[in-house]
Amino acid sequence: MRPGPAGPGAAAATRPSAGACERRAAGCFCRRAGLGYRCLVEGVVPDRVVHRKALAALGPGFAAEGFERRAASAAAVWQRPAGQEFVVAWVQPTRSPDTSGWYGSRFVIEFRRGAWPRTGVLGPGFRFCQLLDDEGRERVRAVQNAVIRRLPPAPVRVLRALDEPAREAYLAQGRQVTRAYGPDHDIWFRYRDERDLGAWFRLLPVLLPGVLGAARRRLG
Repeated sequence: MRPGPAGPGAAAATRPSAGACERRAAGCFCRRAGLGYRCLVEGVVPDRVVHRKALAALGPGFAAEGFERRAASAAAVWQRPAGQEFVVAWVQPTRSPDTSGWYGSRFVIEFRRGAWPRTGVLGPGFRFCQLLDDEGRERVRAVQNAVIRRLPPAPVRVLRALDEPAREAYLAQGRQVTRAYGPDHDIWFRYRDERDLGAWFRLLPVLLPGVLGAARRRLG
């Protein structure tokens, strides 16, 4: 399960997180550009393509473990019964991509058990990488770093619009992941273009059987 907030003292409670700084940086650029918060992300593969590729790459692995696809949805969603409940898995693209298009977007795969076969169902759950072993997370880190290495230089027009903390958080998106991921890291799969998605959807089907086995042991 995802860990709760940590860190004593009022200063820790009021210090903005890296994610908050990223959203602030993106919002700042959009406001100054006169685009608003719903501006399109230029040069980044849209969510519908992520779902389509996920269905093609992961669908057979889910089906082999007794999952059915939510046929009424164009999104990548699968379900299987677990007693009187359901285990539901779905692909969740972020709602806060880089609106300037530089560091792109990201997605995660959620697993959750609950009373209804639908995304966001309430109940215990895990994310894909929480169900991996150390070797699997290292393979994820290798692809993550390959995606980061392919980033172009950060756009000067955006950097000029940011104050120092927001600029630092923004530039951090272009740095390699140098430390091994742990089981409690909240790991999202980053991407900008079709090449990035291709790398993820070559790796994730290989890791999927182990993840589904872990999900069965932990969620039923």
